[in-house]
Amino acid sequence: MNNLKPKVMKAILKVTLVFALAAFANTLFGAGNLKVNILPASAKKAVIAVSTCCNSNFSISVANEEGRIIYSKENLEPIEDYLTEFDLSALEDGKYTLKAANHDITTERIFRKTDEGIKVGKEKTNIKPFFGFRDGILRCTYLNFSKENLTLYFLKKNQLLYSKELGKTFNVTEGMNLSALVKGNYEVILSAGEKEYSFRVDKE
Repeated sequence: MNNLKPKVMKAILKVTLVFALAAFANTLFGAGNLKVNILPASAKKAVIAVSTCCNSNFSISVANEEGRIIYSKENLEPIEDYLTEFDLSALEDGKYTLKAANHDITTERIFRKTDEGIKVGKEKTNIKPFFGFRDGILRCTYLNFSKENLTLYFLKKNQLLYSKELGKTFNVTEGMNLSALVKGNYEVILSAGEKEYSFRVDKE
């Protein structure tokens, strides 16, 4: 990846932002609001359990190894604890993903179905990063629950101006001072494993 030119380097400085830390704290609180599990009831039946902590709407889905959704449900009424029976008899033996989503938070569990029932894996939580641009300052916060390798990119018209390897940092709090850059449209991308999150910056 290309490094910044000296002039651009001076314009993009890492800063410590109180509001970014506040956003991180709010996101961390939200991470505990959504839990999902699938509990074996018998060889042919299971119970899907979702906890939202704060009476929130959510959606749940079950997908096979190819990513095809074989079960989905959206709960439109705020509820704290949700239980539903799930029929395992129609499933072929194999690996499946149970996922619950609520706003910017997604949590999932992998389970494997056999003739004897199901074996459930650990819960994995994913939260979309927080991006903001105000008073010439671009900020990004992210909780790397999945422990993916992270890279931050800054572009203009698909041309890379800046990149930074963040490794497997759990608590990402990055700030860039863009006040010296020329007016125009920019884009920041946070790459997390196979996922990418982007944010458009309109500098006037």
